[in-house]
Amino acid sequence: MATARPIVAVIEADATDRHTLRSLLSALDVDVHDYESAESYLAANGEKLGCVITDVALPGMSGLDLLRLLRSMRISPPVILVGDEADVNAAVAAMREGAVDFIEKPHLDLAIVRRVAYLLDHALMELRH
Repeated sequence: MATARPIVAVIEADATDRHTLRSLLSALDVDVHDYESAESYLAANGEKLGCVITDVALPGMSGLDLLRLLRSMRISPPVILVGDEADVNAAVAAMREGAVDFIEKPHLDLAIVRRVAYLLDHALMELRH
């Protein structure tokens, strides 16, 4: 029996950044669903997610606002926020709100695949116990 591949939601307004994230995550055995806004993600969401990766600075609802909304709705996929290097306030706020990580955009290629793989492996181990 084949098991379903984990779904990773990528929420990023910039099409080039969405493509970059999709390419980086292609190294993992996951299905990547991408969205240009938090609102489009919320409208389409209905599937069990392994992980959410969202930019802090989105048009409309911000990545932080989305994180707060997901937590208030008791929806708890691991959330990784992505932002600019100098945005220390956003990084601190993200961690306080329950994000599992804040990754600076210049370091995405080094950190994102490793972090998502770890989160999905950890979730799989939790399911087995």
